[in-house]
Amino acid sequence: MYAVEFETDVVSEYVRIPNFEQFKNQHVKVIVLSEQANVSQSVAGVERADVLDFSAFKVKAFKNCDALAYQQAMRDEWE
Repeated sequence: MYAVEFETDVVSEYVRIPNFEQFKNQHVKVIVLSEQANVSQSVAGVERADVLDFSAFKVKAFKNCDALAYQQAMRDEWE
């Protein structure tokens, strides 16, 4: 894995990536961090809830079993 870190001032919807040629035609993950705690909780114009709700996700590891019992059995293996 290769990582590039840089800082910039966001003055429009576009951010210039230094030496972008090395990333051209590649899949990359872009992470935006802000030091301000009051940054809006919206992504792509859609407001997010303060509490994340994962109830709609189906986890294959817990399919057809009790998730709590599964976790307890895993913890018992560590002891």
